[in-house]
Amino acid sequence: LWRREIPRAHKGRLENVNGPASATPVTDGQNVYAFFQDFGLIAFNANGKEKWRTPLGPFNIFYGYGASPTLVDDKLILPVDQDLGAYLLAVDKNTGKVKWKIDRPQVISGYSTPTVYQPKQGAKQLIIPESFQLSAYSVADGKRVWWVRGLACEMKSVVSYDNEYLYVNGWGFPQNQPGQQIPTVPFAEGLAKYDGDKDGVIAKSELEKVDRASGDKMGFILKVAFEAFDLDRDQKLNAKDWEIFRAMMASENGLLAIKLGGEGDMTEKAIRWKYQRPVPQVPSTLLYQGALFMVNDSGILISFDPATGAVIKQGRLKGAIDKYFASPVGADGKVYLISQDGTVSVVKAAGEWD
Repeated sequence: LWRREIPRAHKGRLENVNGPASATPVTDGQNVYAFFQDFGLIAFNANGKEKWRTPLGPFNIFYGYGASPTLVDDKLILPVDQDLGAYLLAVDKNTGKVKWKIDRPQVISGYSTPTVYQPKQGAKQLIIPESFQLSAYSVADGKRVWWVRGLACEMKSVVSYDNEYLYVNGWGFPQNQPGQQIPTVPFAEGLAKYDGDKDGVIAKSELEKVDRASGDKMGFILKVAFEAFDLDRDQKLNAKDWEIFRAMMASENGLLAIKLGGEGDMTEKAIRWKYQRPVPQVPSTLLYQGALFMVNDSGILISFDPATGAVIKQGRLKGAIDKYFASPVGADGKVYLISQDGTVSVVKAAGEWD
């Protein structure tokens, strides 16, 4: 019916399989709202007439932007989870004018699309899986209402939830598996070990001689994943970068069940159970017909009892020989799973799936 092109004002960082149009557009049935990391927000009516535009960026996100804008009543809300200067933005869906903007200095690169949650009492909330934590923000004013610490260092998945609990999986590094974590040291000790020219920072070039055979596991992960810790991309690690590096190494991969609601830090009260065997990098879980489904990167489908976290059934999908990036979809009493090569598997939506 119509097609519109948006100017590419910037050229942001993109890594691996991410693209400049990863964010999904959203519609209220009369208008369509889209976000492009190299342009910003834009709105069109059903006939393709531009209603408004709100340029944004450039952004500093390790893999490039991954989340999608969320429409809640009269607000279009966008999480900008970037390595420096993260924020949460709400604009008026009719005009594109900013309604509120909340700085989130505790957040680094993230890729999760928020979920709207309506508590039994009070205003709607936006739930965002962030680096190291999950946070709920008031839709009315952007205020952070409650949070739970203990998530992985890099979140891509979207939460599954019922009226009482949510379920969210996260994976950062293989070294974030419990039992495989690498000990780190304070920045002063890191400088003494790696800062050859004694300028108070650790340059990427100063790690060149570190190799796997040396047995220096900390130095090796610093070398091979340097860009992930170098928040301002200046090829040097300062004290803040180092603290992020330590936090990323200390975090744990896994799937968590979390009680919804509360106020302030709910970490001690809200975590119902944890599953800490390998979980997928990107696909979200699916809560459907009394079971929680999760597909690993390699095509292993696992069903859980959502109340206890107990595994009901685990097995490889037939013909699953490729990676999985798409999340499971539930419909018509079945679960649909699509691999990167386009293979569709359909199973019965039950704990004892078939």
